[in-house]
Amino acid sequence: MINPFLLFVGLFFLFSIGSFSISEQGIIFVLLVLVSIFLSISIFRFFNKIKFFLLAIVLIFSFTVPGEIMLFQGLLPITREGVELAFFNVLRLSNIFLIVFIMMKVLPQPYIVENVVRVILFLTFFGINKDRLISRVYLTFEYLKLYRNKKFKFKTLDHDIAEIIKNDSSKKVNPRIMQVNFCKLNFLWIIVFICLYSFIHFI
Repeated sequence: MINPFLLFVGLFFLFSIGSFSISEQGIIFVLLVLVSIFLSISIFRFFNKIKFFLLAIVLIFSFTVPGEIMLFQGLLPITREGVELAFFNVLRLSNIFLIVFIMMKVLPQPYIVENVVRVILFLTFFGINKDRLISRVYLTFEYLKLYRNKKFKFKTLDHDIAEIIKNDSSKKVNPRIMQVNFCKLNFLWIIVFICLYSFIHFI
């Protein structure tokens, strides 16, 4: 019973995280860090994995968002609004990644994949091709498993990416696609999730 509850809460926050203010993002970030420490998730390792992504966010927003100029760096101005948006998006994306890391820590991967597939089966009621989406879900998790422990260095980042593109990793990826059934309880679970999410965000 605990797994469905954790999945429900995790997905709810994952879908809702973008609607919180910067102060609320900060509070959520602190809470997620405390939960990560409790679950023995290395925060240093977590930020080491996404550091280039966050750095790109900071640079893009700081230098491209128009507004009150704080200082010039070369020919490009850094604006106050850009720095604020950069800080907000770094917090928001860190929270998203932390939620995903925590969910993958406390929930078995087959359970997560199985329920993602059930959501896709629900979407087939709206005419979406389920076979293509399901196969992509399994492939995504297989590639995530393949590259999750791969280390990237800033000095050799272009070489590392080129090496990944050059090498054919498809031979190393062999997802075991299982048959997943969609029952009335799954339908009820998804409807309750949609109703609760809509109620909280539109009241």
